Amino acid sequence: MASKNQVPCGPCMFDDVTKNAGKWCTNCEEGLCEDCGNSHRKSKILRNHKVISIDDYRKIENIAISQVCEHHGENLEWFCKNHDEAICVVCVPSKHKTCSDVIPISVALSNARQSTALSDLEDAIETTLLNVKQCIKNRESATNDLEKQELTVKNMILETRTKVNLHLDKLEEKLLRELRETADSCKSKYNKFLRNLKATEEKLNKLKEQTRHMKQFSSDIQVFLGTRQINGQINSEVESIKSDICATKDYEFKVSMHSLLSLNYQTKLKSLDK
Repeated sequence: MASKNQVPCGPCMFDDVTKNAGKWCTNCEEGLCEDCGNSHRKSKILRNHKVISIDDYRKIENIAISQVCEHHGENLEWFCKNHDEAICVVCVPSKHKTCSDVIPISVALSNARQSTALSDLEDAIETTLLNVKQCIKNRESATNDLEKQELTVKNMILETRTKVNLHLDKLEEKLLRELRETADSCKSKYNKFLRNLKATEEKLNKLKEQTRHMKQFSSDIQVFLGTRQINGQINSEVESIKSDICATKDYEFKVSMHSLLSLNYQTKLKSLDK
């Protein structure tokens, strides 16, 4: 009997028999026990299928790659070179009738693992990860600088207090509260951006790992389709990062003294992409 964490053998389940699978066929998308695996390998029509271990299957089981047209529900069996798009048999006459380079997807995926598209996807992930890491480093540095500036302003306020009377005690309390609120507000914006960047970094690392596993263990059509689908996710993350960066500001505290009886500070804003 197959346990909860085991993958059942697909052919055996068809015969109402429950067995644990030791292999996984990425083309058939089902598990194979030892006996079914041997039969699968001996079949002339199936022997060229990509069969991997269950451990390797676990690395790609959560990579969502659709082989069905989202518009028509048919299998993606054709590829339009003009639009760089996988299409179904219904798409051909309805949307790609005038396209000159519509070929069977079996032809298009012949070099999927060595394709420029897959290579560009891997490069895009690496480049975006490097950029995100640099942004994180920049924001962490800005946060540290902000804290140092806050401490400097606080010390100036405290030094000024010793030169005045009870009136400045009340003024000091007011200014420290405003400084704290302003600093908290600024750091809150930094931290929100940092959280977004780190979340993006985690997504990109997962996509990087999924892409590596997809390249090693998935079928050619899965690699072909997955390359484009994951690339779409990368582009979405890049656009999101660009939007966040454009909306992010650096904050700088400055203090000005007026005859030792009043203390004002102001916040100067400057664009991150200066």
